[in-house]
Amino acid sequence: MQTIAGYTERVVETRGLWFHVLEWGQPDAPPMVLLHGLTGHAHTWDHVAAPLSDYYRLLVPDQRGHGDTQHATTYSTQDFVDDVEALRQAWRLDRFVLMGLSMGGHNAMAYAHAHPNQVSQLIVVDIPPLLRRDHWPNREAMERLAIEGHKPYATFEEAFRDARAGNTTAPDENLAYRTRLNLVQDDDGGLLLKWDPKVQVAWDPADLTDRLPEIGMPVLLVRGGKTLVLPEDIAARMVAAFPDAELAEIPESGHSVPTDRPEDLVAVVREWLGRRGG
Repeated sequence: MQTIAGYTERVVETRGLWFHVLEWGQPDAPPMVLLHGLTGHAHTWDHVAAPLSDYYRLLVPDQRGHGDTQHATTYSTQDFVDDVEALRQAWRLDRFVLMGLSMGGHNAMAYAHAHPNQVSQLIVVDIPPLLRRDHWPNREAMERLAIEGHKPYATFEEAFRDARAGNTTAPDENLAYRTRLNLVQDDDGGLLLKWDPKVQVAWDPADLTDRLPEIGMPVLLVRGGKTLVLPEDIAARMVAAFPDAELAEIPESGHSVPTDRPEDLVAVVREWLGRRGG
């Protein structure tokens, strides 16, 4: 399987939780914070962080209830925003580039709105400002999972088959890498997913639609060309709503752009930041 090196693992205690964080790059390089998506983890970004670490200091947390960070009791947008602000203070950052995928992109927009003086450039990857989660077709399965918890996989291959069912566009080796780092071995030798089984049901994303016109820093909205999450018309409306925004599409990517097409995402981000002073 793939191995990606170059990061340092740290733990930050704040807001009553232990946060697991990956740090990349030189301490004196321009800072960038990366936020993963729902049921993801910090290593989701490894394929992107490794090349970007030549230019930036990257701080990549497992958000509450994910990866090797502690599970929490609540998962509102404000919870995630307050977590990022507490981590920013612990990291002693002033202004930084903020990039988020999916739920992380939603949290990034909310954070940028609440703390505009801290975000120099905002990159949002494949997420709309409003999510009608009560209409999701698998809501019943999510509620059952929240009660029953994760069932262990007997083998990695079983876990990978489930991951592939949820992502048909990622290269095998990238998806295997992401899946392997989202598993922990239980006492009986089975493999359990790391994320909190109740997080899908408990996640309570705010409606950010009316906040977009008030997010004034440069914004790059990235859309996967094969995504089912961010339709073209909604992406266009988002770009029109932000005061200063551009849209970039990664044609061969689905929703999980850092896993599906990390090289293309790095190229788009570097080109845009080069033009926008990042």
